[in-house]
Amino acid sequence: MKKSWNALGACLLAASLGLAAAPAMAGDDCDVPIERWQTREAVTQMARQKGWDLQRVKIDDGCYEVRGKDAQGRAFKAKLDPETLAVVKIKYRDHDGRDRDRRRDRDRDHRDSRGAAPGAMPAAAPAAAAGKPSAAVSVSGARIE
Repeated sequence: MKKSWNALGACLLAASLGLAAAPAMAGDDCDVPIERWQTREAVTQMARQKGWDLQRVKIDDGCYEVRGKDAQGRAFKAKLDPETLAVVKIKYRDHDGRDRDRRRDRDRDHRDSRGAAPGAMPAAAPAAAAGKPSAAVSVSGARIE
């Protein structure tokens, strides 16, 4: 009986370690040795050939990440394979930033649904009554009155 519990425990441990490592193997990460990378100048040249107007080129998750506007004027963010400069992932944004506003509204609605009134600010500490001393507060062992 003890052997079956040990075998079961070993299987569960192996499965949990495998699941814990899964997020580290994201599909849009690049795994290319640095000596095989193309230069940033090659990235900007490829972008010009596609009609892209780049505003930013950086490295993220082992990939080149570029932001800019495509030939039709749409704002985008793309991840490029550093060896082939192939597009690994691309996201387009609205011209007027409406998708950003929608995300802000969604986040605000989510916060509001947790108990705060819509648009309410966090509650402030009550003010001391006129002529009465405020309560003492201890901060890091120092007493503040």
